[in-house]
Amino acid sequence: MDYRLTDKNSATIKQWYIWYTKPRAEKKVKERLEAKGEEVFLPVYKELRQWSDRKKWIESPLFSGYIFVRSLSSKFDSIAFTEGVLNFVRYNGKPAMLRLEEVEEIKLLLSDYQSIEVDDAMFHHGEQVKIIAGPLQGLEGEIINHKGKKRLAVRIEQLGKAILVEVPKVYVKRQLRA
Repeated sequence: MDYRLTDKNSATIKQWYIWYTKPRAEKKVKERLEAKGEEVFLPVYKELRQWSDRKKWIESPLFSGYIFVRSLSSKFDSIAFTEGVLNFVRYNGKPAMLRLEEVEEIKLLLSDYQSIEVDDAMFHHGEQVKIIAGPLQGLEGEIINHKGKKRLAVRIEQLGKAILVEVPKVYVKRQLRA
């Protein structure tokens, strides 16, 4: 396998690349890549799981089957041959990358566990909004209906996924359309 890219920047500047992992192997892959000296980001969230005899808080990957690795394209072979890694994600035929701002947005979203609804009367489904206050200040997204509640969707285009959060209505303002 030869993953070398033609883009000069990808060979000299570390980028956040998106990799597929085997099912339920994200945490082990993270450990293995870190042992190789790679900078790895595995976004996780806490959830309460119910077993027949107990309940327990566990950390689950936010994006099942994906892991983010900040590296040079010249290190693709080393990453690809790590146990549990399947391949890199492609977007428009090239390795999918996250911008540093997107990684920071995900980290910011995960740091805020506040769960307050956006008021139905003030915002409408499909409306573009910006968060103007609070820990998520500066993020932009779209209001969507999910399970009967209005939430802010922050899209990660390269993954084809969205992170859904609830924020206080006073923290949100409409985006002006250009």
